[in-house]
Amino acid sequence: MSIKSTSPPALSNAKMQVRSPLATEEMAPYFVDKKNYQKESANKTDKGGMAGLVKGIKALLGDVETAPFTVTAEKEGYEERVYPARKWACTTMQGPERDSLVSPMFRKLFNYISGKNELNLRMDMTTPVATYIEPGAGPTCASTFTMSFFVPEEHQSSPPNGGPDVFVQERPELTVLTRRFGGYAPDEAVAKEAKELAELLQAAGETDVDFTHYYVVGYDPPFKPINRRNEIWFIKKSKPASPSE
Repeated sequence: MSIKSTSPPALSNAKMQVRSPLATEEMAPYFVDKKNYQKESANKTDKGGMAGLVKGIKALLGDVETAPFTVTAEKEGYEERVYPARKWACTTMQGPERDSLVSPMFRKLFNYISGKNELNLRMDMTTPVATYIEPGAGPTCASTFTMSFFVPEEHQSSPPNGGPDVFVQERPELTVLTRRFGGYAPDEAVAKEAKELAELLQAAGETDVDFTHYYVVGYDPPFKPINRRNEIWFIKKSKPASPSE
């Protein structure tokens, strides 16, 4: 049986200015609440303060709860994972490029987990920070970017509403084809990685894959300069159930 090959989409390779680590310092406070962190540091002998201090240090190092998944296949140059159905806190913006929208989208989501929600509930930071990219119809058209935080397991059953800027999305089980890349992830690097991964998947004969949209995913605080982990996710399309199922 022949396998129908679909050409990967044309992904923009427009030159973008690569942001230095210093350019992301504006986002650093969102990984640790500085006021509470300093207060807890001054009360190291207090049991609760010590717990908060340890949590703050872990957040600084990127050691936080991660969305669960199972690796179902390891292929040449990429892997297949299954992410179970879970809730994610999301915010959406449109624009010609993602770089300028990262900070405002992140701020909205971090405000949500910091208590700016209907229950005034504070939730821990999680990973990954995943941004779903829906490219515009043409090079001059705005694209749609949806950034999301994984809702911690302890709040999965009933996460609070987030108001007009943040919504909670219950995602179905996802089958993801992905590979990792390092460094920072400005638009230029993301477009290059997405194009290369799409070509790799096509060459490997992967079918039923949505190549028109994809996720760019990050796991590290913006001020971590080395050993950074980023990923591109392409989603395998769900096959319709057979009549017997």
